[in-house]
Formats: sequence, structure tokens, C-alpha cells
Amino acid sequence: MNVLVPLNNLEHLTQYVEAGAREFYIGFYCDAWTEQFGAYADLNRLSGYEKEANTYSFEEILAMVPKVKETGSSIYITFNSSVYSEEQVQYMRRYFEQLKQVGVDGVIVSCIELVTLAKECGVDSVASTICGIYNSDIARFYYEAGARRLILPRDLSIEEVCSIMQAVPEVEYEVFMMRNGCTFSDANCLGLHRLKNCAICASLRKGLHELYMKNKQKGHQEEVKENDRLFTKDFHKYSCGLCSIYDFVKAGVKAGKIVGRTDDWEDICRDIRLVCENVQIAKNCETKEAYLEAMVRGEYENGICEDGMSCYYPEVRFGN
Repeated sequence: MNVLVPLNNLEHLTQYVEAGAREFYIGFYCDAWTEQFGAYADLNRLSGYEKEANTYSFEEILAMVPKVKETGSSIYITFNSSVYSEEQVQYMRRYFEQLKQVGVDGVIVSCIELVTLAKECGVDSVASTICGIYNSDIARFYYEAGARRLILPRDLSIEEVCSIMQAVPEVEYEVFMMRNGCTFSDANCLGLHRLKNCAICASLRKGLHELYMKNKQKGHQEEVKENDRLFTKDFHKYSCGLCSIYDFVKAGVKAGKIVGRTDDWEDICRDIRLVCENVQIAKNCETKEAYLEAMVRGEYENGICEDGMSCYYPEVRFGN
């Protein structure tokens, strides 16, 4: 299982590769796109965070692709906004054609129209979590349309992931592994990620938390406040799937995704090393029990794991 990470700073490409990353994804900003379609027409899921999340222009991305390829790594470009008009889809042809010329490994897309467009342009496509691949019928639909890889939603269980993979084995699969958990389904969320007008999830995390509690006992109040803090902070920032690695390695998952286009590069490197180390441990273990005994949690073991509020796949620890 490869480790896929965001590449928002080319300066640290060497550190990412040395830590063990073999796949990268990146978005870009384009002033021409914004001028054509307006400030609320997103190119990708994080366009609303402007250059904080998409630090490079399209022209800079074109120059970056060969540099990433020189390290022996793969690179994918994100086109995964929640919605596109027909005019916007056709406008993207110019992006896809130029990305094809510089040798990009694929485009991460959010709708069947872009899968079709990528196929026409000769570019491999990855169906993003926005596509909502919640069952094998949807997986086969995107595979038969031309998608090379499918990113499965955060909220699927390991059993559900493996079931889809067994039913449609012809395509590559990618799962969420570390950082930036969300309480909502990407495919069914109508909120926009924006700096000035927050997404629903960001509003819940950053808004004033006034909790009504019928039970006024001190111990109960403290538990409720602590639960709120854990759920709104730790699950987003420290989401972790390390316990699931054995299952996904044995199932043949192609890539485990570390999220965080706006996160600190040193934190990303820490997670890369953790995932890579545990992938190797999983390969050397004959049973899941042996893996769970031998696995390394690093800083996550200090409090975060104990609370149990940051698990991408909680069934490994807590059962079904």
C-alpha cells in the first residue's frame, strides 16, 4: 500500500520522499477560471481557501509534474468540486490536455462527466470521495466509465471496503488513512469550503459551543464538554486509521491517503513515517492480532488513542 500525501510545498518534496511518500496530490488556482466563472465557482474542493490550500498556479503545476516524476513518484491533480456546469466541464479540457503533455499520472475528479472527459484526453482519472462510491454497483459504474482508481468514502467500514473491492477487483482502490476526518459525507454535503463563509463542518468546529444539559451534575457537564471538544477538534485534526493497515494491506488497497493541504509539512512527514512503518509491520505479520500487538502508534498513543474519538475505522478497536 502506497502512501499518498498532499504536496503544497515543493521545497519539501525531498523530505516527503525520504519519509516514504510515493504518491502526491495537489490542487491549483487559476485566475482565468475565476475571471470566467466567478469567485464561487470552485476548481476543487478547497478552492474556497484560496492560496492557503492551493498555493500554485496552473502554469507552476505544469512545471512541477516532471520534478515529482523524477523522484520516481506519482502525482495527481484535483478537480473535485461538488458541482460543475457543462460549460465548466468543457473549459477543463484545456487543463487535461496540457497535463497529459507533461506526463501527469491522473486527475482526481468528482463526477462522471470529468471521467469521460479525462478518457477523451488520454488522462487516467481517479473517482474522488465526492463521487459517493458506497457500493459495488457505483464502483463498477465508474470503473466501466473509465476511472482507473476509486477513492472510497471516509465513513465506510473495513468490511464494506473489502466487499466492494472483492466485487469489482479490476480497479485500484484508495482509502483515507490519516488527518482531517469529517462528520459528514463528502458526496452528500452541500456546504462549500471557504475562508469567509465556512463549510458546515468548519462552522461546527469553530463556532461558539453553547451546550444545553438537562443534567446539571458537575461530572456529567464535564463529560459532555470533553466529548464536544474531542469530537470537534481531535477527530478532524488527528483522524487515524493505523489500526486498519493490516486489513487493507491484505485486501490489496493501492494507496492510503494522508489528508491536509493546509497542514504543517513536518506533521505530514510524521504521518508518512508512521504509515510506512506499519505497512511493513503488517506485511511481516501472519495475523491481525499479531499486527495490532506489534504496530507503532507514535504520538497518537498518548491520549488520542485512549479517547477513541479520532478513529477512521473504530471497529478494529471497539468491534461492530
